[in-house]
Amino acid sequence: MTEGLREKKMRVARRAMEEAAVGIAYDEGVRAVTADRICEVAMVSRSTFFNYFPSLEHAIFGSALVYDPVLTERILSAHRDDLVIAASRIVMETVRGQGDDELLRKRFALFIREPGTTTTVSWAAGTSRAGLQDVIENWLDAHPASARLADADHATEARMIVNFSITLGDEVMRLVGEEGGDFPFDPAVFRTVRERMRALSVPAR
Repeated sequence: MTEGLREKKMRVARRAMEEAAVGIAYDEGVRAVTADRICEVAMVSRSTFFNYFPSLEHAIFGSALVYDPVLTERILSAHRDDLVIAASRIVMETVRGQGDDELLRKRFALFIREPGTTTTVSWAAGTSRAGLQDVIENWLDAHPASARLADADHATEARMIVNFSITLGDEVMRLVGEEGGDFPFDPAVFRTVRERMRALSVPAR
């Protein structure tokens, strides 16, 4: 279907505001972003901005994530032995995008450069989190041998996997940020964080 003039104007306006928000955050930090500054850079009114975005976070970090079935299948198949890593990688690759988009690159860099962003955004974005839980639950339904909890249903296991993956992702971002790495991350970083999580989950004797 051909994009109409109104739809094109809306898409261009939204992109301009996102680029302004991400650009300010990338150059000066997330806390430097304000609605007034975005409007000044994008040359729109405050009312226009809030017609498109319910909050600054949505402009900076994007709308709720939509998970591509091909991407999720590839990652889950590759990490069927550790679905916590799989869930974390699904989010990272979805945020980073598959193309050479400067907006997505800068947006993803913010997660690396500002510790705690992964957790903050993940917990705030309930729709994204619920969507990922559905992806994991459906995978477990189709591949029951990958389930680890004998005393819980797949929905419960999926929820716990996603919760763990948020912590994992945040710590991976911290390590990568400290080392100055870039995406895609070395799988060893994920393994290092997972080993730390396992060590902390075992009660001291």
